[in-house]
Amino acid sequence: MSRRRARAPRAHERYVPRWPLVAGALALLLVAVIGGYTGGLLAADGEEAEEPDVRVEAGLLAQPPGAPEETEALAEEETEEAVVHPAGLDPELVYVLQNVHGDRVMDVVDKSTANGAPVHLWDRHDDTNQQWRFVPVEEGFYEIEGIGSGKLLEIPSDPAAQPGSALLTRTGSPNQHWAVIEVGPNVVRLVNRATGQALEGQGGAPDNGTRITQAPDGGHAHQQWRLLPLG
Repeated sequence: MSRRRARAPRAHERYVPRWPLVAGALALLLVAVIGGYTGGLLAADGEEAEEPDVRVEAGLLAQPPGAPEETEALAEEETEEAVVHPAGLDPELVYVLQNVHGDRVMDVVDKSTANGAPVHLWDRHDDTNQQWRFVPVEEGFYEIEGIGSGKLLEIPSDPAAQPGSALLTRTGSPNQHWAVIEVGPNVVRLVNRATGQALEGQGGAPDNGTRITQAPDGGHAHQQWRLLPLG
């Protein structure tokens, strides 16, 4: 019985080692893993750079260095609160002051701009000698400034002066300060700080030329003034 000789493998059937392929695949996988990890670190660094510097102290969230204190923020809020003026008064506006009794208005006699110029009631015409601005001073009082003269309404302290209200250059004295007491919307009484008396058409008369003087504050119609803003 004859033996068969084992057939030699042909050239295309020769054994090809597979470890280089496996090693290559592992190398690619390793590169992918390292690349992903590095990218994650870079992204994390970018996010940390964008986050504010917030620290935790004693279990509480602390502001970063240089951040404004909470007390400073509260102080700013209090400063920004609007000051409330009586009867809708706005110190930025110019007003005509109309007496409730008779509807005539506060007018500087003959449009005078001199110190000591008297003030009386007159028909409304809106010239500058009938225009007034309220200037806030301390403790809630106001100066009443004549637009035509730039001088202040006062009750003269000089016994030799004519009775009644008049204009004078600003002195800062209490006789140039007025309490604005709200009666109703845009209606007030004007009480002098030095004397405690109210501004009125003298004796309650409503006629043209009636002197504007002071008298004990009784809340009468001739002691009440409408604030009529000029646009």
